[in-house]
Amino acid sequence: MLTEREILSIIKSEKNDSISYRDEIGEKRATLLDYYNMRPYGDEVDGRSRFVSSDVSDVVEGMLPSLIRVFTQGKEVAKFTADRPDQDDEAEQKTLLANYVFYRQNQGVLTLVNMFKDALLQYTGTVKVMLDESTEVTEESYSGLSQDEFDSLQLDEETEILEVEVESEQAITPQGILEVKSYDAKVKRTTDQKKVIYENIPPEEFLISRTARDFKKPRMIGHTTPKTRSELVEMGFDKEEVYKLPAQTRISNNEEKNSRYHDYDNNNLGNSSSQKATDLVELTEMYVYMDVDEDGIAELWQVFEAGDTVLEKNLWDEHPFCVVTPIPIPHRAIGTCPAEQVADIQFMKSILGRQAADNVYATNYTRVAYNDRVDLDDLLTPRPGGAIAVEGTGPIGDAISPIVTVPQVQQILQFIEYVDSSAERRTGFTRFSQGLDADALNHTATGFKGISDYSQQRMELIARVFAETGVKEIFRKTVAILEKHQDQAIQIRVSGKPLEVDPTAWRHKLDCFVDVGLGSGDRNEKIVNLNVILQRQLELMQQGTQLADQSKVYNTLSKMITETGLKDASLYFNDPDKPEEILQAQNEQLIQAVQMLEQQAQQNDIAGAAKEIEQMKAQASLMIAQSRKSEADQKDKIKLAEMRQDLQKFLITQRQKGEEFNQEKILQLTEMELKYGQDVPGAAV
Repeated sequence: MLTEREILSIIKSEKNDSISYRDEIGEKRATLLDYYNMRPYGDEVDGRSRFVSSDVSDVVEGMLPSLIRVFTQGKEVAKFTADRPDQDDEAEQKTLLANYVFYRQNQGVLTLVNMFKDALLQYTGTVKVMLDESTEVTEESYSGLSQDEFDSLQLDEETEILEVEVESEQAITPQGILEVKSYDAKVKRTTDQKKVIYENIPPEEFLISRTARDFKKPRMIGHTTPKTRSELVEMGFDKEEVYKLPAQTRISNNEEKNSRYHDYDNNNLGNSSSQKATDLVELTEMYVYMDVDEDGIAELWQVFEAGDTVLEKNLWDEHPFCVVTPIPIPHRAIGTCPAEQVADIQFMKSILGRQAADNVYATNYTRVAYNDRVDLDDLLTPRPGGAIAVEGTGPIGDAISPIVTVPQVQQILQFIEYVDSSAERRTGFTRFSQGLDADALNHTATGFKGISDYSQQRMELIARVFAETGVKEIFRKTVAILEKHQDQAIQIRVSGKPLEVDPTAWRHKLDCFVDVGLGSGDRNEKIVNLNVILQRQLELMQQGTQLADQSKVYNTLSKMITETGLKDASLYFNDPDKPEEILQAQNEQLIQAVQMLEQQAQQNDIAGAAKEIEQMKAQASLMIAQSRKSEADQKDKIKLAEMRQDLQKFLITQRQKGEEFNQEKILQLTEMELKYGQDVPGAAV
């Protein structure tokens, strides 16, 4: 077995030989941070231009929104897929829970923003996925609790009652005068938390073996960061051992950290308190392959080291780091980044910009040659229209003479344009990526489309690299931690509905898939293409072929919802694969059909009866008018009596027709009830 001293020697050797620890890459990162912050280069001259171009910042901030939209515009960042049909439910549960942890239990979008920005600017973006098993202790005060509420508080296993005051008062009730108690209580609530958390690791704190070819299984990978003694004790390390560790008077002379806090007083980045509990100590968490038992096979060990002391070591299964690098270089872990590709461009443009500004200054305020006859104060005070005094009465031509400056601004601007085009070819991020500029309309449509496609392809390549590396690992490690450590079901809400997910029932290793197509490309073009697909699907369904069905139509509509910037297609369309949504739609259609049938029947009754009544009224009025003209005519009286009898018969017939219609309506409602298997009001069943 290796001794503690031998293990410490291995740890220190791996740390000192790692990338990012006292390494040239740290100097490059510090320089890129200075360029991003547009800090002076240090070669500025008093009285000359100090202009600094912003190319690094422009490229990083320009690419970042598009990359974030690619991953977060859809309803889910990542999906788990199954190889067999009996694993579909487990894959769906993993997808729902992993995205719930990402968005709800963590600030998922902010995690990706920091991760991607680090990568675009400083080669790597790192997220650490961990299980947080912490205990939160809070004190709460309650007043005016009833007896039932106080009893419920006493039965709560998470609470401990510290103080209680009881107030009694008499109340008149139907049972008589009763004594009613109210309670004021102060309690301590202890809550055990167990959840997956994400932590963005600053690039200068991330360590990896110099010989690593990727981030999956390097010989060593780790994280070194300042921690207070109090934090180390909370992490579970022995208090006595922690308080023996030497405090760091200055945590690090790291150039990257100094560049990040360039506008702070760097002398105050170390210990600023005299309290021993808040002393800062540099803690290194390392995952390294070592043959501790000396059996000839190196195993992965998690080792915590601080102050040349091994605080803890454990056999481990896999490291918790998820890393992205935007532009990979084959056969090495850390590649390059867009910021580095334009750093020299920014420096060159800054020099050219300063020269252009100096040339304008010199043109506006021309240098002159003079002799001792000229008043020097007047000469050195440049005022538009100001006079310069010359001694003596002789001619002034020999006293002062301007030195002509040749304007060079136009030539300098042309060269800056060339430099800009070089930066666009390097990164793929063009001025057209930032929106339509004034000259875009002068380009041909084909040319502009080619520029846009080239930029989009470069951006999409970076997005796919991010998806297949760090982002995929975040979700895979999230599910792996839940499988190992979550010992009970979790209640989550999906589309506003509660859902219980039980990680203890998961049994399969499923593939994680990140869909980076969402949000990429021209949205309008995608929506138009999806509309064409939708129309073709509907035509095929009308033709009765089996090439399209409701599920395929729903998939198309779901994609259209996503491309419009919305996330949840279930808010707008029913999923044919979810029976409860289809059943609800059928019920609504059934109710609407019944209502239309009743309205139609009512309208038919009223319209038919009204028409016949109006006809009878017209005939009756005519007969009455005629009968009045010859009341003595017995025939007219007979006709009038017959008319009255016909009216009575008509009313009887209308009643019979109404009853027959009601029976027919009941029959139709009953048929609908039997057909759909749903309860229909008014049916006979």
